[in-house]
Amino acid sequence: MMKPQTTLFYDVDTQRDFILPGGKLYIDGTERVIPALAEVTRLARERGIKVVATADCHAPEDPELQRNGGEWPDHCMRGTPGQKKIDETSPRDALFIENVELSDAAIDAALRHPGDLVIHKQRFDVFSGNRNAERLLARLLNRFADVVIYGVYTEVCVDHAVQGLLKMRGPKLHVVTDAIAPIGAEAPAFLERWRAVDVDLLTVRQLKEQLGDS
Repeated sequence: MMKPQTTLFYDVDTQRDFILPGGKLYIDGTERVIPALAEVTRLARERGIKVVATADCHAPEDPELQRNGGEWPDHCMRGTPGQKKIDETSPRDALFIENVELSDAAIDAALRHPGDLVIHKQRFDVFSGNRNAERLLARLLNRFADVVIYGVYTEVCVDHAVQGLLKMRGPKLHVVTDAIAPIGAEAPAFLERWRAVDVDLLTVRQLKEQLGDS
């Protein structure tokens, strides 16, 4: 069983450009996970569970973009509708952690913030896409026994989140398998790799049961 007060929900890139049809990096069928994402978010709000979210937030000069020789077309550009979270996972009382050097005092203030923390990043991997991510998360994770991961996409950003959090050797990791969206046929192999390193795979229903949700 998980306890709400020692459980952290980790929302990976649930943004319009990834999830909604017409989004800049939308994969056909991704919107099918929206009801599960909504249910996980509802659970967090009702049980008072802390939410940390990552979000791409690109500027025209970012090296990840094709216009600068990178791999990806423009997506989640700062100030555009596509950069925002979908309505179902919209952050509450959010503090945005930008990719600028933060002082220890600023990190301390972020850790005290009662609402959601949203880490803006310029690369798919938050640990390389925001210079504050590792320092912030290392200190935050000390407060929790369990981290519940959900979002998009299974083979890229969700995998980066799992691998990065595993390296921190912190709380037990759980991935909500019906609240993540794959890119292609290789996604089941990623789930098996996670399971092999003791990541717990569970459904939204099982998550609710573990939290004692009625």
